[in-house]
Amino acid sequence: MASQSSLAPIGVSAALQADVSASEKPKPKIFDEFALKDRVGIVSGGNRGLGLEMALALCEAGARAIYCLDLPEQPSEEWQKTKDYLERMEIGSRLEYVSLDVTNQERTWQKVAEIGDREGRMDVCIAAAGILQPEHDCLTYPAKDFKQVWL
Repeated sequence: MASQSSLAPIGVSAALQADVSASEKPKPKIFDEFALKDRVGIVSGGNRGLGLEMALALCEAGARAIYCLDLPEQPSEEWQKTKDYLERMEIGSRLEYVSLDVTNQERTWQKVAEIGDREGRMDVCIAAAGILQPEHDCLTYPAKDFKQVWL
């Protein structure tokens, strides 16, 4: 079955419905389908590392607001510099920081609902939180401790 979209036709549907004799050149539409304009999201583990990279990428792709959820009470210097960098872009996207232990499911659901209510929507969720501890080498990480990473 061909793809369906509010921007239809796109993809194979567009190709099948295209007038072969039309002089107008087809234009790609798939990026409109995945556009993040006015979208709101959360990224767990968004204080640094891959989580912060993903949060910034979502903002650069047009998201209105990305909330970075992480354990520390205050955001890291890396997070703050990234927020400042984003603000200097003047693209209308913003990073927000929320101190939260995402292993507490009930509190996480509550906080995400609060964010959704405040913003009027919730569109994106990226799970990037990890709990690898620095006292273990990643190649010799004890199995019982490593299992905690996937909770």
